[in-house]
Amino acid sequence: MRVVDIDGVMFVPVVDETNGGAVIEMKMTVGEFFEKCCAGFAPETVEAIPVEWLEKARKETALARTADSIRNVLALWRREEKREDR
Repeated sequence: MRVVDIDGVMFVPVVDETNGGAVIEMKMTVGEFFEKCCAGFAPETVEAIPVEWLEKARKETALARTADSIRNVLALWRREEKREDR
């Protein structure tokens, strides 16, 4: 599974036919893009914890059990990623 930040900002090139075909860039979130450009499509959204945040928490925590738990979750996630990349 790949997760996309629905609130992430993107720049979408748009051709303005009323202005001689000039290309402008519209700034919008990924969610706004789906709303405007993909009528009727609503991507599934899930809450997610970024791997980078987990790695930082593991390094900064003073609680051995918490750090071990985070390390185990990261290891499981990395194994799953390798399976999906095949």
